[in-house]
Amino acid sequence: MNINEVYKLVSYLVDKYQGTYLSPDDFNMVINMAQNQYLAFLTDDTGSPNRNPKNPVGMSTSAIVADTLSTFLTESTLTITSQLATKPSDLYKSVAIRTTDDDYAARFVPEDRIASYIGNAIDPPTVTEPIYYELGSTYKFYPSSLSTVKITYIRTPQTLKWAYTGGLVYDPVLSVPASNASLEWGDTDTYEIIYRAIGIIGINLKDGDLMRASQLIKNDGL
Repeated sequence: MNINEVYKLVSYLVDKYQGTYLSPDDFNMVINMAQNQYLAFLTDDTGSPNRNPKNPVGMSTSAIVADTLSTFLTESTLTITSQLATKPSDLYKSVAIRTTDDDYAARFVPEDRIASYIGNAIDPPTVTEPIYYELGSTYKFYPSSLSTVKITYIRTPQTLKWAYTGGLVYDPVLSVPASNASLEWGDTDTYEIIYRAIGIIGINLKDGDLMRASQLIKNDGL
């Protein structure tokens, strides 16, 4: 489903159930709010797949959720300078941090407990047992000799945008995704995002209403 199809569907539902016009700016704001809500729902806002999601479409297993999130799962090598590594700019939630040879995990330690680990004469942090904590837009690592790490994380989805030229004519070039490409989400997930967008607007759909409206738009070319 591309962004124009989503815009048409949401606009149709707003007109049908509220009798009002949804501006492109309002649509762009709401659809991105809904997308972020859905991502938080899938990860249980922890960075791990939600083990027991409950939603109208019936997604019910962690395997299905993990498959959905695989689109956004990415890996990157971080360079550490003076013990600090900058977080990826598209980071949503980190999944794991490990040494670049993949042999050892870097262990997260709350900032208020770092001192007890550094000062531990028996089991201090080493390059094979590194530790870290989050410091603003960076990670701080111990020991200081560690130079790189590998991070696996869930990236943020692209910011959706329905763009137009004069007279509210859809502009596929300036829209995101552009050139009528499908959203990064599959159709089932896109419907879930639309459910949330409609809910934000204040419309509560009954089961099947969204699917019927979507089919009507496809059949009639609205």
